[in-house]
Amino acid sequence: NPSTLSSAPAPAPPSRKRKPPETCWGQELAGGGTHAKAEPLSAAFRQRFCAACQSDGLLIPASRVRVVDPLGSAAPFNQHGGGVWNTAEGGAPSPLWPAHRVVNQTTGCDGPKLVLLRDPTTATIPGLLAVPCAPGMIAFRVGRTLQPTALPPLLLESLPPLPLPPLPPQPLESSGLPPQPPPLAPPSFQASSSAASSPPASWELDFDFGTGVDLS
Repeated sequence: NPSTLSSAPAPAPPSRKRKPPETCWGQELAGGGTHAKAEPLSAAFRQRFCAACQSDGLLIPASRVRVVDPLGSAAPFNQHGGGVWNTAEGGAPSPLWPAHRVVNQTTGCDGPKLVLLRDPTTATIPGLLAVPCAPGMIAFRVGRTLQPTALPPLLLESLPPLPLPPLPPQPLESSGLPPQPPPLAPPSFQASSSAASSPPASWELDFDFGTGVDLS
């Protein structure tokens, strides 16, 4: 019957298929605990994390955090299209760097680029420096990348010594010898007991966390 065919409803347009839940990247990066599944609505970085990580952030042991050496000849970078950890092809770790993730690297981040290691190690890694802080956890917030918000007290005695400025030329006294300058006191630092204490401004590691960021 033609009238019956014309009155039939049009087929509904195909709906956008939602991605299935996946393991929260916060669970893998933190190296333990059980997180809720991430339910990504897009390919954005923050969508790889569960709702709790997106709102509360996560804690990562300082022993697995490294600072990218700005004077190094090579630096790690994140691979596109891979999982949470950057590894060489075939799943084998890179010959230079073990399995890792580069964070605090996007525009607008404060402080140096950081590298999270999948496995703790005390070995020297090319282009990476240990964070000179007491053992403990570093807090990160989730945005376009992971950004540090608090870290254990810095061990200022482990920082490289500041060079003393050269003395200006001294006029000769009547004895023919230059006058003796007063003894120079060594530079001293007053470390704060606060978890967000900062090292001297002349040192490369300059964490300036500022205030919170609206992650909504």
